[in-house]
Amino acid sequence: MADKITEVREHILGGLESGELAGGDKLPGAREFSERIGVSLAIVQSAFTSLVREGILESVSRSGTFVRHDWRERILPGSFVSFRRFWPNLIGEFREVIPGIEPLNCFEKGMFEVRATLDVQQNRDEYLDLAGLFDAEYPEKGCFFEAPFKNFRTVDGRLFGIPLIFSPRVFCYNPELLARLGCPEPHSGWNFDEFLDDVRILRRSLPPNRIFNWSNYSFFWINFIFRAGGSIIDGGKVMIDHPRTLAGIFCVKALYEALGVRELKVGWDYAERFNAGECAFLFAAREEVDFNARCRWKNVPMPLIPGGADLTAQATDLLCIRRHNGDIELAGKMVRTMLSETFQDRLGELRYGIPIRKTSAINSFDANDPRDLLFLSEMTKISAGYNIDSPEISNLISNGVCEILYNGADPIEVTTELGNVLRSVLRLRAFTPKAVRKNLQDKEREVVCSGAAGEFSAV
Repeated sequence: MADKITEVREHILGGLESGELAGGDKLPGAREFSERIGVSLAIVQSAFTSLVREGILESVSRSGTFVRHDWRERILPGSFVSFRRFWPNLIGEFREVIPGIEPLNCFEKGMFEVRATLDVQQNRDEYLDLAGLFDAEYPEKGCFFEAPFKNFRTVDGRLFGIPLIFSPRVFCYNPELLARLGCPEPHSGWNFDEFLDDVRILRRSLPPNRIFNWSNYSFFWINFIFRAGGSIIDGGKVMIDHPRTLAGIFCVKALYEALGVRELKVGWDYAERFNAGECAFLFAAREEVDFNARCRWKNVPMPLIPGGADLTAQATDLLCIRRHNGDIELAGKMVRTMLSETFQDRLGELRYGIPIRKTSAINSFDANDPRDLLFLSEMTKISAGYNIDSPEISNLISNGVCEILYNGADPIEVTTELGNVLRSVLRLRAFTPKAVRKNLQDKEREVVCSGAAGEFSAV
C-alpha cells in the first residue's frame, strides 16, 4: 500500500514539477482522482492527507483540496533539490540504490541538497554536521582529494558540506568571433591589461552582455582578488584592506568601466549563448562548459595580475543535509552513494566538474583535448578561502564591494571600514569560550548593523 501511496504522491508532485499544477489550483475529488489514475479511493485519500500534512495541499471544508500558494517553500521528507537540474536528474539514475529519495527541481529547499561554494558557506547553520557520517561511511579518506574540503569546516571542526566535485575557473573564448572583430586571441601567460585591451576592442561592436559573464556575486570578483595576491581573511589575519586585495578590486572596477556595465550581472543563459557562438568570453568552471558545443571554443588560464598569485577561486558542488532531517540511515546512504566509485565515475564520464574521488577524476580527463587538459593543469591552483564563518559578515562584504563597483564608493574607505568590522568580530571570538561562542551571532549582527552596515546598502 505504501508504494501505491507514493505513486499517487509522485503523480501530484510531477504535476507541480511540470507546471500542470500551480498554487491555488483545485485537485479533482478523491473519488474522481482514484478512477483517473486507477488506484483505490483509500490510497488517494491517504496520499492527499500526507501532502496536506506536509504543507503542499490544503483541504477546504465543502470546497475541496487545493494546491497551497506557498508549496515551493516546503521541505518534504526524502526530497532532493539542487541549484542545477543536473543533480536531481543524476540522482534519478540511482534511485534503486537509495530508495526513499525524491529528486525534485521545483522546490526551493530539500531535505538533501547540492549547493555551490558560497551558498553553503553563507547558510552553514541550516545544515547538519556531516563529519560523523563521512567518517562512518569512509573511515579511510585517501581515495579523495583532501584540499577541496578545507574551507567547509567550522572552527570547531563541523563539516557542513561534503564536496562532490570541484574545479578551477578558466577563460574560454570564441576564436572565430574574436577574429571577425579584429581582436587578438588570448595566450597562456597573458596579463590583465591585455584582457582589458581585448574588451575595449570588442566593445566597439558588441554590447557588454555578449563580451563577458561578469557578476556582482563574490564567487566572481574574489577571483581577481586572489589573482592579485589578496584575500579576505588569511590564516586568521584580516586581509580585506590589504594593498593586494585593493589591487584586485581596482582590476574588477577597471573591467566594469571597460565593459560599460550598468547592470548587476549578465543573464543566467550566458553560457548557453556562448556555446551557441554568440558571445566572446566565458569565465567558467569545468561543469559549466560544453565540450560538444557548436562553438569551437578554446581556453586559457585567467590573466595574470602583476605582483599577484597564480590562483583562482574553487568552484564546488557540495552535498548538504538539513538539520531537521530525521532519517540518519537514509542520510548515510546518500553520503555512501554519492561518494562511491560508481557514482563518481558517472560524474567523470559526463565530465561534470572534477570528481572528488581521485581515480574518477584522473580517468575523466580527455588526453586528446587541450581544453580539458587545461582544467587538469589548473586544478591545484585554487582556493575556497572566502569562508568568513558568518553569513552576516559575508553579506556585508559583498554589499561593500558592490558599492565600490556600481555606486562609486571609495575603495579605500569601504575596505578600511570592512577591515575594522572583521577585526572586531575576530577579537570577540578569540576571547570567548567555545560553550558560549554561539551567542556571539547576535553581537556580530549588532556590529554589522552599527554604522558600517548603513554605509553599504544592499545592491
